[in-house]
Amino acid sequence: MTQTNWWMFHGDTAHTGEVQGSDINRDSLERFALLHDVPIPGPVLSVPAIVDDYLYVGLANNHELPGANGGKFMKIELASGKTVAHYEWPIDPKEGDTHGFMGMGCTPAIWNNNVYFSAFNGKFYCLNATDLSLNWVVDLRHADPDHNQPTSNLGDVSAGVPAAGWSSPVVASQDGTNGLVFVGMGEGENPGCFGFVYALDALSGQVQWIYCTCQYEEGVPNLPNVLPPESVSGSLPAMYSMGPNNPAIRGASVWSSIAYDERLDRLYCATGNPVPDSALPSKGFSNGILSLDAATGTFRGFFQPPPESSYRSSDVDVDFGGSPTLMTINGQRVVTAGCKNGGFFRLDAATLKLLNWRQLLPYYNDGSQIPTVDPHVSPNDQRLDPYVPNQASDEEDQENYSGTYSTAAVHTKLGRLFMGVGGNNYHNVEAGIDYRTTPFLRALDWETLEDAWAMDDSDPRLYIEAQPPMYRTPGESGLSSPVVVNDLVFFSTSKVAVYAFDAYTGKMLWQDQLGDQTGGMNGGYGYCLGPAVAGNYMVAGALVFGKQGGVLRIYGLKDK
Repeated sequence: MTQTNWWMFHGDTAHTGEVQGSDINRDSLERFALLHDVPIPGPVLSVPAIVDDYLYVGLANNHELPGANGGKFMKIELASGKTVAHYEWPIDPKEGDTHGFMGMGCTPAIWNNNVYFSAFNGKFYCLNATDLSLNWVVDLRHADPDHNQPTSNLGDVSAGVPAAGWSSPVVASQDGTNGLVFVGMGEGENPGCFGFVYALDALSGQVQWIYCTCQYEEGVPNLPNVLPPESVSGSLPAMYSMGPNNPAIRGASVWSSIAYDERLDRLYCATGNPVPDSALPSKGFSNGILSLDAATGTFRGFFQPPPESSYRSSDVDVDFGGSPTLMTINGQRVVTAGCKNGGFFRLDAATLKLLNWRQLLPYYNDGSQIPTVDPHVSPNDQRLDPYVPNQASDEEDQENYSGTYSTAAVHTKLGRLFMGVGGNNYHNVEAGIDYRTTPFLRALDWETLEDAWAMDDSDPRLYIEAQPPMYRTPGESGLSSPVVVNDLVFFSTSKVAVYAFDAYTGKMLWQDQLGDQTGGMNGGYGYCLGPAVAGNYMVAGALVFGKQGGVLRIYGLKDK
């Protein structure tokens, strides 16, 4: 087998999360061990990249800068665990992310000896992969005329939440030398902000086209390079034009990494909530999958889940927080994606026609809702983890905290998909998932979407072999994205832990505890957003309590 790199989010442009060229499997796990616990000055809020035996990772806050107000990007040798290069950038406290993060939270893309990533200051960086010196930087929050970038996306200043970069970039190249890099930038919680998809020349950073994800006219697709007048000041380059004044819908941000299908030369962009927000159906290109022509940005299709796909009809703020995944099943190109409403969808990649879907959250065996799954609490109810009857939850519009932000991993040989379940773990309403009924990882048949691991006859039914660790730890949720390596599935949780499961049965075969959550009234911050695997190495970074908020570990196969 030829070793392949984990060179961008979820391993490749199709975001399959399926590793080739590795000797890590069930039989070799006895030699799989921690090689290096790398000291880092801040938390990791992303999945690292691995290219040619080096690890590339950025920090959400760099504690080596005053007040931890800035980021640090690191290149680390896998064999030794030594940092061989780094790049730092300060951020004014008023310019960071709404959650107080000051660095970055995306997986970098490494291509043609360049490193690409977006940051919480709204800027997009390109570094030299050898020494991490700066090649160029493009401002995607403010207009940057030097890079053919005319938009400003500050929104309502009183809301204090300008556009920030969470989206992991994807690079597409037909000949291996000239390429485009695609990234989303926006903010779904500021009533004045827009969502944009940018296509940049991978060598120069010059913007090639821009697509606004806030639909201008209901039922009519936007054209590329037509920009909201509120986002433009000064003269406009000839390739751009103005859209209508004050579009009714804002938000619809692309938070996750855009997937690219080289066969169709198309992009698949997962979008978030509109402003103002609503339950499904929501307006514009919100809470769905938007498909664009990669070369030109021309609209190719849009899918939004049907209202009945939500666990409760009162679910709002149902972003697609994870990325789409592309695969070929029986000769058909298919795209899958999961929504924060708990729904998981299988679409025809060419048309975005819905093939089938399922709800990842459990029901009782008679098909009725479980009160402790996706509870909705009145704003006047300040209890911690309150018990709410189904009827009350169904009448109270509220965010679904139990759904999914995960990106599916593909197991081609088995014809299975693996998908994390559960969101963040710090809300009074619900800390993580209802762990007694809900698995933090689903194994699905990639055609029927039915559960592929054996289940018992309890009510609701539970995976048999995955106990433990599933159904054991209060609130433990699967915010991260799984990785398929031969007959194993690696997955991390909010515990904060990383596991290896048997892909065939679901039995846990290996685990490591990365650290503890930061604490709080009801859980607290604590994330490992997923491991990365290339060759015989696995790396995982996390936000944890202590250690300046971060942990970064390198695992691998030791010699016999």
